[in-house]
Amino acid sequence: ASSESSQELRSKQAGQVWSLLATYAGGKRSDVAGPACEYLEKTFAEHIDSVIAQYPREANVGGVPSVHRKIQGYLKVHFARSYAPEFLEAFENEAIWAHMYMLYRCGYASELLKYALDLEDVIVESDPGFVAHLKAFINGAEQIRSTTATTNTSLQDPYKAALYRVIGRGNVPKKATAEVTQTTEDYMWAHLAMVRDSAKLTAAGQPCSTLKSLQELILKFGPGHFDSNGANPLLYFRVLLLSGLFAHAIDYLVRVDQYQAEAVHVAIALADMGRLSVPGDDPAGTFANFLVEEGGKTSLDFTKLLVHYARALPPTMADDAAQYLLLLTLKALGTTDAAHDRQNRLCQQAFIHVLYENRQYTHYLGHVNPEGTRVRGYLEKYMPLMGLRNSEEFSQNIITKLADHSRDEGRLTDTVMLYNLAERHSAVLNVLNKQLGEVLFLRSTGRESEAGELADIEGIARTVLRHYRNQDNVSRDLDTNAVMTCNTLLEVIDFLRAYDRRSYEQALNCVEHTGLLPLTGDVTQATQHADRIRTLDDAITKNFSLILLTAMDTLLQLYSGLKESAFLDTVKQSNMLMLRRKARGLMVFAGMIQFRMQPDTYAKLNRMDVFMN
Repeated sequence: ASSESSQELRSKQAGQVWSLLATYAGGKRSDVAGPACEYLEKTFAEHIDSVIAQYPREANVGGVPSVHRKIQGYLKVHFARSYAPEFLEAFENEAIWAHMYMLYRCGYASELLKYALDLEDVIVESDPGFVAHLKAFINGAEQIRSTTATTNTSLQDPYKAALYRVIGRGNVPKKATAEVTQTTEDYMWAHLAMVRDSAKLTAAGQPCSTLKSLQELILKFGPGHFDSNGANPLLYFRVLLLSGLFAHAIDYLVRVDQYQAEAVHVAIALADMGRLSVPGDDPAGTFANFLVEEGGKTSLDFTKLLVHYARALPPTMADDAAQYLLLLTLKALGTTDAAHDRQNRLCQQAFIHVLYENRQYTHYLGHVNPEGTRVRGYLEKYMPLMGLRNSEEFSQNIITKLADHSRDEGRLTDTVMLYNLAERHSAVLNVLNKQLGEVLFLRSTGRESEAGELADIEGIARTVLRHYRNQDNVSRDLDTNAVMTCNTLLEVIDFLRAYDRRSYEQALNCVEHTGLLPLTGDVTQATQHADRIRTLDDAITKNFSLILLTAMDTLLQLYSGLKESAFLDTVKQSNMLMLRRKARGLMVFAGMIQFRMQPDTYAKLNRMDVFMN
């Protein structure tokens, strides 16, 4: 894929990044130096071909050149047009040490050994033990002779010094190779080759590099060392990748606006290869930093990175954003069941938060058709990628939890729709009951203006209750207490509305129909009603002060109307007596439940009762 898309990338260096990742994809997860060296060797061989193609006359390599002809042609151009050291050891006008170094630099180890064997009679004059050492080093002998360069071996030729250093032929000082390792790629290869071959170098009794020491050095240098004016951030990014500092590389590049997309997609590729370390616990922090320090180990908050990227996509790419979130459960992100469970949970949480923000519930979660059957949405077909086994788990872990979140944030309409979609019909009624109770309580505390913001709750509750009653498969599974509570609260609203219209007889009929108050005129029933309060929902009991006061005032208004009437017949006297009995029953009842009412409720009731007696 990296080679086929190279022409479409914004820069050659972007293509080089993907080529490097392709090399990493073919290696073991734990190996950094091996694939990194392989990539640097391959790209250097490509560089040689490019130079020869650019200067064919100077290179003069012929029609189908061998590896050696290419090296010879490249060195001609390089020494003529770029740089030639002051001293080169040559044989028949060929810089043999430069030639051998270039072969090794391109990864042609077997060609290097054959070349050295062919010229052994020449090389032995400079270093009698070199060819034997090279053969043992390349063949990976268990024990490489610990032989340093002889005292009469000159290291004036920088290519000779550079080759000696990477194959452990003597303790060569870094400055002796400075003329050869002038580019970033040469510098990185020289270090990584010594990391790759550390076992061989140790066997030879020579200094070797460790990946950790190289990483510390690269981080110490920082981006300014490789890109002083900040014009080429991909260079330092590639250096970090070559060093195995994958988390640091992503964190560095994602801060560069023009390369945020590259940073995210490289992170995805690394995560899929199992080369990206992610936190073991839920890290705290902000989007300003994606690195997490944990137990002396640096990892990348891959979840935060993808969520940040997905949320930044325009609304027209909402489906693409969902696909990015699904990558949070890449198998290579964890090696244990606990780690996989954690990534599944993070993925599910990410979807809940994103859906809460965009509210595109029908498209992503589905809907309920007029027949009462749930139609699946876009996300449900990706359940396995979220760690969910079936529609029931999808409903429980995504839809229901999203409904819970909407409920907690006060989004009534969303909450009702989501619980209904999750087929948690009793939960719908419980939410509506709570909201209805809140509206009534705001009224009782004189905060009608706030209650007005929830005026549509009653309409929703009546519609939902009617709809559920008409669905046999739903109605038989409803919680009877939730249904009773909803019916009672709606009846209380009818009672209050009639009272507000001064339709006191209708109001009295409504409140009697609720069965909440002892209004039969039989005082002995007060105890039964008081005992029943313990079984009622809080949405009702928290509003008993409002219900009692309004009921008592309803009785008072009816009583006053009769009292002021000019007629003095037996029916009038009987009705007034009945109203007083009802009021007395309310007072007895109120005395039994004072602890459930607002402090001044009983006093207000008592004053109204006095007016009636």
